[in-house]
Amino acid sequence: MARAARHIIHEIYSDVMFELAQEAGVVDPVVDDLDAVAKVFDAEPEFLTLLTVGQLREEEKSAILRRVFAGRINDLTLDFLCVLARRNRLNFLFGIQDRYLALMDQYHDIRRIDVTLAKPPSDEQLETLRQDMKEAVGSDVKLTVQVDPEILGGIIIKKGDMVIDNSVRSILKRTVKAVVNRSKETKQQINSSEKQ
Repeated sequence: MARAARHIIHEIYSDVMFELAQEAGVVDPVVDDLDAVAKVFDAEPEFLTLLTVGQLREEEKSAILRRVFAGRINDLTLDFLCVLARRNRLNFLFGIQDRYLALMDQYHDIRRIDVTLAKPPSDEQLETLRQDMKEAVGSDVKLTVQVDPEILGGIIIKKGDMVIDNSVRSILKRTVKAVVNRSKETKQQINSSEKQ
């Protein structure tokens, strides 16, 4: 299935689920439910395959899901899983979960920020960074930290389409480029004055 079509399916199902969760007052518990179900499917891929590729009838899929998850997750989430199973969409759960998390962050006015550092931060450094980002954007933040020793030091911050690259590697590249450009300009000026 094309990527755009998968994205539309993720969007439609997660938007409907989020709206139903809002109406029922269970926005946050549904996140925990989706996470728990995704962990089961991730740990037991054969179980997901049985529910998506197997020759089971719709009612059998729902019955299996109810046996496995009843009492462990919210009824709304369980009903949602059964709808996904009946429509043969359970294999889209991971994408639906990602989109639901984004909707929940938006609902709670939480901004997602990705940072790249040269080495893993201590808990104290991470908390300081989180607080600095919170002040900068004016709302709570969820930080995703990646470690890339190749940036040498400094930080790369990504929020949506905006990227602030203050890594040592980037600063060095800009400095070298400036020195090279300045050298070319000086050489051109010298050549121009010699021709006069």
